[in-house]
Amino acid sequence: MSAYLDYAGLGKLRPRAVEAMRDAVVDVLPHGSAEIGRIFPARRRARALAAELLDCSTDEIALVTNTSTGLHLVADGLDWREGDEVVVFDRDFPANVHPWRMRGVRLVWVPMRDGGYHLADVEAAIGPATRLVAVSHVNFATGFRIDLDAVCALAHRVGALVSVDAVQSLGVLPLSLADTPIDFLAAGAHKWLCGPVGTGIFFSRREHLPRLRLPGGWFGFEGANDMLTKGAGHFRYDLSPLPTAARAEGGMYDVLGMVGLAEVLAELSEVGVSAIADRVRHLTQRLCDGLRSAGCAISASTDDDAWSGIIGFTHPAVESVALARGLVAADCHVSHPDGLVRVAPHHWTEEAEVDAFLAALTQRVR
Repeated sequence: MSAYLDYAGLGKLRPRAVEAMRDAVVDVLPHGSAEIGRIFPARRRARALAAELLDCSTDEIALVTNTSTGLHLVADGLDWREGDEVVVFDRDFPANVHPWRMRGVRLVWVPMRDGGYHLADVEAAIGPATRLVAVSHVNFATGFRIDLDAVCALAHRVGALVSVDAVQSLGVLPLSLADTPIDFLAAGAHKWLCGPVGTGIFFSRREHLPRLRLPGGWFGFEGANDMLTKGAGHFRYDLSPLPTAARAEGGMYDVLGMVGLAEVLAELSEVGVSAIADRVRHLTQRLCDGLRSAGCAISASTDDDAWSGIIGFTHPAVESVALARGLVAADCHVSHPDGLVRVAPHHWTEEAEVDAFLAALTQRVR
């Protein structure tokens, strides 16, 4: 049996989304403007479902193309001052380092220890000049999950903002922005949300929106569409920017992607992220037990306060890239970032897939 354990790399597009997007391709898009109005509501639906998932207001959500785009809305949108510092994390994914590095601010690094990060190191990195802490909820390679509430408490006591790359957690781990006071969040939908490639979610807390210089395409202004729907007298340029995060969405967007995104978010809502997390916790525990039995070393803590859907591991006798390629050749789909073999099951992963992976692994490390 094949095993798909690469949701940290690319989620498998859910069947409901495939069907909805296929219907749009066949029944809507070939007819141009005559039928496209049928799928325009998908973006509004996706926005509402994203706000529900994150427990925030729809005004605080923009639908973007990927994590990097969302993070750049913050990095490029804030008014940086000379001497500003941004706290970043060693061995974090480049998408959460480059945007800040490109602004010319001073980067202060939190070291990685034992595959994760110590809050004492985070506290030591934060100082009077800290303007923002740029943190990933889950490390892309080791799977270590940081305590976002603790990070926010450390940052906010010096007036610093917290921006979160949530691409490796959103859709698999519960996160309520009504409870956890992060300031900004970005996550592509193509991993744990199992959505279309090229779609994603950006969050900005409402009170920060006036501080961001968000890009404004023609549709990012109040009443922008009136000239197309209300007749003569509504063609004008002196329009006010939208007061919501949607101002960043610009002009024409990926209507097909929104159809798929709305469907995967609806399915997640129906299943419930807490139920998804429970299932993934069970599967990752099975995988960890099997990996240890096979002599593998797991890269980060799997304790209740640090586990995620990602397990990074090595084996002392088999080089990681060769091991990962051997597993893929055996139809066990894993990846090998940063010198580790990475496995990442989802709620949809079957027990038999875990069995198949562990059997293939045992054959290659014995």
